[in-house]
Amino acid sequence: MEYQSASKTLLKEFGLELLQPVNGYRFSVDSVLLGRFVRLRKGQSRVFEVGAGCGVVGLILARRFSSASLELMEIQEQLYNLCRENIRLNRLSERVRCIHGDVRKVRTIYPAENFTDIVSNPPFRNPVSGRLCLDSQEALARHEILVTLKEILDASSYLLAFGGRFSIIYPAERCAELMDEMCEAGLEPKRMQAVHPAPDKAARMILVEGIKGGGRETRIEPPIFLK
Repeated sequence: MEYQSASKTLLKEFGLELLQPVNGYRFSVDSVLLGRFVRLRKGQSRVFEVGAGCGVVGLILARRFSSASLELMEIQEQLYNLCRENIRLNRLSERVRCIHGDVRKVRTIYPAENFTDIVSNPPFRNPVSGRLCLDSQEALARHEILVTLKEILDASSYLLAFGGRFSIIYPAERCAELMDEMCEAGLEPKRMQAVHPAPDKAARMILVEGIKGGGRETRIEPPIFLK
């Protein structure tokens, strides 16, 4: 299948080549950081990704963890089609699958506690504050229009097995909100890492790992500096 409006990006670190839209939502360093941050336990992990986009995070995890199987969900049709093509392009179809669906309806698709790990690089901009992205695809990918943080966490809590891990990247300025919502959903924050543009700059994003049914202790890892 040809995608005339897509371009190819190479991620040499993971041995991946990825198609993504020329115009519209294009993945950023946030996706790569999340792909590096996630830990999977030894043995066979069953991973679910909320809002896969063109599949970059899931495919990074498939390269890093050769025994894991992954189920990726994307609601936007063009991105879903690109995700499926990227799985095929990187010869990972035996372990990675993408479905076209809405995470708010997961209870009608999957049984409870069906996954050992869940990852998400969700839309995080408030649609009623600031200027919306002009491209509708990018607006849906970056703003909380189709789904909210609470809905993602509620769905993740339903899907995740007890003791399973939930990993997310989110704006540092919304850290308190994220912690509150994760605890409310029963996904106790256990590991955090701040992402700074440079050593003298405030954190821009945070990476957080929560455990379903975990205790209250949280480990703060050394920060990441992008420059």
